[in-house]
Amino acid sequence: MTISKSLSLPSQLVIRQAAHISGEALLAVNPPDSGWADDLTITNSWHWHAGYAQQWPQTHHFGATPPEGNFDGAILWLPKEKKLTEYVMAALADLLPSGAPLWLVGEKRSGIKSIHKTLQAPWGPAQKLADGNHSSLLVTHLSAQQAAFNMVDYLVTKELPQPPLSPLQLASYPGVFAYPGIDAGSAMLLEHLPQFKAGGSVLDFACGHGVLGAWLQRLQPDLDISYLDVSAMALAACAKTLELNGLSGELIAADRLHSELPKYSVIVSHPPFHTGQATDYSIGQQFLQNARQHLTNDGELWLVANRFLPWPELIEASFGHCERIAQDNKFAVYRSVNRSVNRTARSKPRRGRR
Repeated sequence: MTISKSLSLPSQLVIRQAAHISGEALLAVNPPDSGWADDLTITNSWHWHAGYAQQWPQTHHFGATPPEGNFDGAILWLPKEKKLTEYVMAALADLLPSGAPLWLVGEKRSGIKSIHKTLQAPWGPAQKLADGNHSSLLVTHLSAQQAAFNMVDYLVTKELPQPPLSPLQLASYPGVFAYPGIDAGSAMLLEHLPQFKAGGSVLDFACGHGVLGAWLQRLQPDLDISYLDVSAMALAACAKTLELNGLSGELIAADRLHSELPKYSVIVSHPPFHTGQATDYSIGQQFLQNARQHLTNDGELWLVANRFLPWPELIEASFGHCERIAQDNKFAVYRSVNRSVNRTARSKPRRGRR
């Protein structure tokens, strides 16, 4: 049996141990790839990562809650966040029938070693089926279907002071960056964001629960704010943040700046550099390489990042300059402007040979 090395390590283990997984209507939960799916009877898949969902050619569902349907079992690729695992397990306990099996797969560094501490009624003890590819495959069974799952039970709200206004109400769900509050980097960026041109359009890239965009919109209600994030959990939290503060904005599920997105007068961001447990610089690199294409003439990029990241060099390569607005021992705030081309400085065209 030839297994593609492009598959994630847990997915390679699923293929090798497919004989341990049975069912007529299985739900795949959080699979990062789909090249293993032909070996099993997969009816649907549930993704909260927009990038993973786009890679899935079969029927798939992107959202903060699972798809409707009749399933006799599920396979869960464990997320890195313990609180998100608990959330997903509760949702599956409401979705699956009593006695249904749930296979758990994940890299050993992802928390699968300690999953027995997370499992609680109505899930039974986890039985290890196999180790391999630096991953483990376990199975547990649903002893009884639990009370109806309600996402609101997992909503956490925090107040963020915003003088002279009333406090900003932040909503968060498990799996959202900086859950359940605000991270130090974003707080630093908020201290330095200026008043932007009235009526401008703003993109909050990797918006999380929407703190940057919501902060700006409360100060300047005439700004048109869009919120982009790869996570369905983040977008659900962002939608709730807007609701709690009487705001509105476009929500965009994407893992990058796609070519079909418009140009904005301002882009603000605290761009991530992780995918799951792994360090992933490609997210920030792609964002900075493409940001200028999505800014109007004289449009501004404002971002905060860990100081060790090589973002200033990438910003300079794209914009021709990078201004360091502020820094401390961990973070730095950067600004760059999409300066218009000076037409008078253009060189004269060369004469071609006849």
